[in-house]
Amino acid sequence: MTSTRLVLAAIAIAAVIPAAKCRKSSDDGVVTTYVQVERLARPAVNEGLVLTNTNLNAWNSIPPSADAGSTSVVNEVVGTLTALGNSPTRIGDIATAFLPDVLRVNTTLACATGTAAYPNGAQAVGALGVVRPVGGRKLEDDVIDVTLSVLTNGGVTADNVGYTGVGGNEAQPGHKLLNGQGAPLGASTFPFLATPN
Repeated sequence: MTSTRLVLAAIAIAAVIPAAKCRKSSDDGVVTTYVQVERLARPAVNEGLVLTNTNLNAWNSIPPSADAGSTSVVNEVVGTLTALGNSPTRIGDIATAFLPDVLRVNTTLACATGTAAYPNGAQAVGALGVVRPVGGRKLEDDVIDVTLSVLTNGGVTADNVGYTGVGGNEAQPGHKLLNGQGAPLGASTFPFLATPN
């Protein structure tokens, strides 16, 4: 077993966890069972590292506490991170920084208007100081770019898809301004989301 798998095995749960289910009883006694089929805390973590549909479905069906519980998912994530040029030590640090896949928010951090929240106050974790974003998310944050940069050790810093669009590219006009904004990344007022575009 490689040192990468040993690091991940240390945080892993031994068995595959079945899909999370929730039951609801109505007043007329009818029981409805809901099955979790999707979840997403940090974009580009599960759908960027788990490439096969079977393993992606497995990841999406479990709670964050069981992220490292499936051997096939863990092996696929390790393979993807290795293919992206990460060393075994760095892969272990990435696991420490991003698992469980939950959005960590340090509520003591201030984040000025026009400044991204997602990379704000990032913590260095592990032997190599992999960045763990802890600033939460603003609607306009380009979280994919931040996550891709961390997962590829700076090899990929942008996906070339911006919130505000790409000038001269009618296929990527960007999003409309938030409620009350005079310019992208400017101050806005609640409710922040305007009519869908």
